[in-house]
Amino acid sequence: MLDKLRFYVPFAWRFAILRRPAPLIYGIALTDRCNLSCRGCFVANTGRPDMSWAQAVQALKGAWARGFRDVYLSGGEPTLWQDGKRTMEDVVTEARRLGFFHVHVYTNGMAGIRTSADVVWVSMDGLPGVFDTRRGPGFCDVERAVREGGHPRVAVIYVIDRRTAVGVEPFLRWVRDTAFPVLGVMFYFHTPYYGRDELFLDAAERAPVIAQLLAHVRAGLPVLNSRAGLRALASGRWPRRLPVAYVADVDGESVCCRASALAGDVCADCGYAACTELAEARRLRPSALIGLARYW
Repeated sequence: MLDKLRFYVPFAWRFAILRRPAPLIYGIALTDRCNLSCRGCFVANTGRPDMSWAQAVQALKGAWARGFRDVYLSGGEPTLWQDGKRTMEDVVTEARRLGFFHVHVYTNGMAGIRTSADVVWVSMDGLPGVFDTRRGPGFCDVERAVREGGHPRVAVIYVIDRRTAVGVEPFLRWVRDTAFPVLGVMFYFHTPYYGRDELFLDAAERAPVIAQLLAHVRAGLPVLNSRAGLRALASGRWPRRLPVAYVADVDGESVCCRASALAGDVCADCGYAACTELAEARRLRPSALIGLARYW
C-alpha cells in the first residue's frame, strides 16, 4: 500500500494539477488470434504472429522502467496466447513479479475466466439476439463462464452500435435482476477505426443513447461510466491521445490505442469510454474519480 501511495500521490499532482503528461497504463496485445469474428472488428485474425514470451517480458520491463505501474493484456483474445508452455497467466505472474500495481485482462469470455488478474473485463453486447448481432451465438457460454468462474472482480464492456443500442436497458436490468456477479457495465461506442460503417453512430445519434445512460445512472442501474465521462462523450470536448496510456503489439507501440496510429482523424469518432473517464478524472470531476475507484 505504501508503494502505491508513493506513486499515485505524485502522479496525481503531475497529471491533474500541473497538467504534465505522465505514464500510468500500459497495454500489451499478446495476439491477434481470436475465437470469434465480431462485426466491426478488424484487429482479430489478421495473420500477424503472436508476441513471443521474450517480447512480452521485454515490453513489461520496458514499461516498468519508463514509469508505468498498471498493465492490461488484450488481443485478439489474450487467453488463446501461448509460447511453448507459457500462457497468458505467466504474463500476469511476470507483471506482478516486476511490481505492477494492477493487472487487467480484456477477454470475450468464450474460453472461460481462469486468471489471477486483478480485474477481468468481459465483452457482452446485450442479451441473446442483440448479442448475436455483433458477436454471434455464445451468450450462454460467456454467462456461464462469469457465473462459474468465481473471479471476485469481473466487469462487462458493452459496445454500443446501431444494432446493439436497443439492448442497453434490458441488459442492465438483467444484470441487476439476476444478480450477475460483475462490478457493473462499462459502455463504449463502436469506433470506426477502418472508416465509418453501417454500425457507426454519429454524435447526434449517440446523444439520446447517452441521455438514456445518464438516466440509468440516476436510477441506480449498474452503469460503470461516470456522469462526467458520459457527458464528455456526448460533447466530444475531451483530449485525445492522452500520453497516460500506451499499448504495444508485435509491430511496436502506440499512444492510447492501436487505432491512433492509423491515417486520418479516427480519434474524432472515438468511443472508448475509458479514455473519457481518465480525461474527466484529470479534470478532478468527482463522479469520474469515484467511478475509477470502483474498478481500479
